[in-house]
Amino acid sequence: MNMNKLLLLFSFAPLLLADTIGGIAITVDDETITLYEIKQEQEISNQSVKSAVDKLIRTKLEEIEAKKRNISVSGQDVLDDLKTMAEQNNMTLGQLYEAMNSVRHLSESQTKLKTKEKLLKQKLFKAITMSQLEEPTDEEVQEFYELHSSEYQVPKSIDTVVYLSQDKKALEQKISNPMINLPQVRTENQSLETEKVNPRLVQFLMKTADSSFSPVIPQMGGSGYMAFYVLRKNEVSAPPLDAIRAQVKNQIVQQNREQILNDHFQRMRLSADIKVLRLPEE
Repeated sequence: MNMNKLLLLFSFAPLLLADTIGGIAITVDDETITLYEIKQEQEISNQSVKSAVDKLIRTKLEEIEAKKRNISVSGQDVLDDLKTMAEQNNMTLGQLYEAMNSVRHLSESQTKLKTKEKLLKQKLFKAITMSQLEEPTDEEVQEFYELHSSEYQVPKSIDTVVYLSQDKKALEQKISNPMINLPQVRTENQSLETEKVNPRLVQFLMKTADSSFSPVIPQMGGSGYMAFYVLRKNEVSAPPLDAIRAQVKNQIVQQNREQILNDHFQRMRLSADIKVLRLPEE
């Protein structure tokens, strides 16, 4: 390399360094959070800057703790988990990626990243809480059930109109204006008995209010896309405790687990060297 090129390279070095540093918003010990990561988290989770920052700091603390404990997740682990998720929902892997993009606005790479984070959390959280969790007593289960009985309510059946199409844009257009006639979209009236359908579908429809549309998702067990118009949920009631005792116990354990983890990472955050250099505008 001649002298002129060498001088030119050195003359640009401070600008390149400033550009790199300018992208860093926060440091957590030796880890960094960039402005891009904050903006991306805001877009994916529809959160404020503060909420996005808190979530990313927590994620960095989890990564630091995972490294200390030599916990890792491989690309094959991620792929296996995604394949299992697709099979549970009667989808191909490609349809699962489409569903994640449609419902959560995640690209394929973002879905893989979120899945890796999920698996890493599962391994890490198990390691942290294993020795601290206790089996809830019968009295605790009974009290929790009585306090949260409304959360366990399930309808006997759900009356729906199913909208199906090979053309996603046509389906979205039909949902935005149901009175329009689009030959690419067909409809079916279905009354779904909740005991006979996939529990995940029941959970999905329970999140949709009566007289409104669900998000568009890839068609289950086939090609194309579908959405549900929920007419009404019939005979909604909470099952007796004995029928869902295992579920209630699991929720108590989950609640206690979250408390243990929150306490653990709050202590980590207080002792960590966290520097906020700059934040994106709201």
